[in-house]
Amino acid sequence: MDRDFDQEKILDKMRALRDARETEIADEQFQKKRENSEEKVLNVKYLGQIDTIGDVYLVIEQLQDKEGKVFQVERYETEDGEVIGGNNKSDAYDFILLSEKYKEKEQLLEQLQGLNKEGWLDLNEMEQDRLDAVAKELGITTKDLKKVAEIEADKEMETKEEREAGEEEEREENLLSEDELESIPSKTEIDVNQKVTDSETMESLLKVQGKGYQKIQVVESDDLEEANSTRFSFVGIKQVEKKDPKTGKIHKQTVAEKIDTLEQRYGQSPNKGIDSLNGDGSKLEEKKMQSIYQIKGDNENQVGLHIGSAGTIEVSYIRTPRQDNGEAISIPIETHSVRPTTREVRRFMNRRRNTDLGEEAERIERHREAGCDDISITEIKDNSSDVRHIHIDESYLAKLVDEILERYEELGETYNREDIKDKIEEMVEERGQMPEREEIIEKIGTEMMEEARRRA
Repeated sequence: MDRDFDQEKILDKMRALRDARETEIADEQFQKKRENSEEKVLNVKYLGQIDTIGDVYLVIEQLQDKEGKVFQVERYETEDGEVIGGNNKSDAYDFILLSEKYKEKEQLLEQLQGLNKEGWLDLNEMEQDRLDAVAKELGITTKDLKKVAEIEADKEMETKEEREAGEEEEREENLLSEDELESIPSKTEIDVNQKVTDSETMESLLKVQGKGYQKIQVVESDDLEEANSTRFSFVGIKQVEKKDPKTGKIHKQTVAEKIDTLEQRYGQSPNKGIDSLNGDGSKLEEKKMQSIYQIKGDNENQVGLHIGSAGTIEVSYIRTPRQDNGEAISIPIETHSVRPTTREVRRFMNRRRNTDLGEEAERIERHREAGCDDISITEIKDNSSDVRHIHIDESYLAKLVDEILERYEELGETYNREDIKDKIEEMVEERGQMPEREEIIEKIGTEMMEEARRRA
């Protein structure tokens, strides 16, 4: 491998992988309600590239078993955090196991085993080297530099707290009071703690943890001073402590503030069509979104608003695959008028479990080309279901026959329409999926013309 690579870019990705895994471990510790846990990320190494995978990183972490025994785990990951394989070193065996997605890729396993685990870049070493270099430049020891950094961090914290206090005062001027809030008709309400996927709540999806929101409301934008330029806006409802200027007593007041982690993508009434699964995953249909908001700092996650048949506002979680600018898929978010989604649907939309929706989008397209309107999560997830489920709409089949006869006029002298239809259906059955229209016309026409000539 050529050592001429962007070292700073790789270093940033290593830090991002460490931080993301640290967050995951913290969430897992919280779920286990474990105290004083020793679980953490120890190091990240850049191992190089594999042709079919791209950059490969080794994330080394320290975990605990149920008895509290500490052990290490090695995770081989892509730059997007997808786990390719791992080595659980808590037992007596020292070997790599591929993840479920790659378990049949024997060549990949050999390539991972052939990588030098010392790596091209070591995050711990690089960060230590930089500390040493800065300390040398300042003429102090690395130990003293760390002490200075701790003191500066405390000073920065104070400055940050002062700055946040000023920002809070500014925000309070734009808060809606309880009386003002009651005067605005809420279009829909969302529980901040409800699960959107099987791992993310509405609160974590919108990145509003720590804001103290008790619920989220969708309101008409015209009723807000600080509003989105779309027709609707999302506001967080919370309680704040207020001091009565006359009595000096502290009382709690319900207020609302615009959620600032959402950015407008499509506004007013774009009617952007999105493939949407219903709550139990039994049906996929296109919904026209009246407003779509991007979650800041996240290119893949969006929130959409759809006006239902009864005029109700339906809120959706939208995932847009990063790869190849793939088609978006959405699921409903539970509100007072929309039922909760099933666990299977929430798992399907978890981007850690399902890193790329591209394959699913391709299956949806194949089903539609086959004239199938009854598409469910089963057909979307299961590649083998294409074979079982594929059928061709009669009107689409008739149109294919017309185009074949139009392009290959001599076929009509030897074959009737039923002969051509049978050939098309055989081709689809053999492929196990619906080929492109042009491929069907050319292949069936060419093959049947050759057969006709042999018969003559």
